[in-house]
Amino acid sequence: MSASRITLLLNRLSLYQAPDRGFEIRLNINPRPDNQRVPHDHCYAFATRILTGGYVHVLRRRTDGWTGPFTGADLEPAVVTVERPGSAYTLGDSIVHQAVMEPHTVTLFVRGPRRKKLSHTAEELMPPPENWPAAAIPGDAPEESRPCTLAEYQRMRTYLIERDLIG
Repeated sequence: MSASRITLLLNRLSLYQAPDRGFEIRLNINPRPDNQRVPHDHCYAFATRILTGGYVHVLRRRTDGWTGPFTGADLEPAVVTVERPGSAYTLGDSIVHQAVMEPHTVTLFVRGPRRKKLSHTAEELMPPPENWPAAAIPGDAPEESRPCTLAEYQRMRTYLIERDLIG
């Protein structure tokens, strides 16, 4: 439970972690559609398989080189795909992408070892803090990413059980 998170884009239910080998297996669920327009890269390579729902996936070509921070003006659409249940793909840590998910999308996500210190986003396209997940403690400021509470963890499990994705 301690590795499961509530994030700006979606909720992450951690299924298995191997920190000594640098990977994690998780289910990504409950996408926040209004927050998914931000192009970003990752600190790691990953593989994903769409279990339910789907999304429009946009790979972006960087016009300012392959590393470091970028803005929306530094990116052009390169490949646009529609991902549906059964679709699977892998991406490296230098690839900038965005996934605009349908409601009720669930993906199996395998994160590889960290390959760089920081990931990047087009900061000027980030949603305002009022669209971020609520703080775990009432009265605290919203957070981009935080550990889930026990109640949130239980709701994620119930959501997946009700859809026959876990037993």
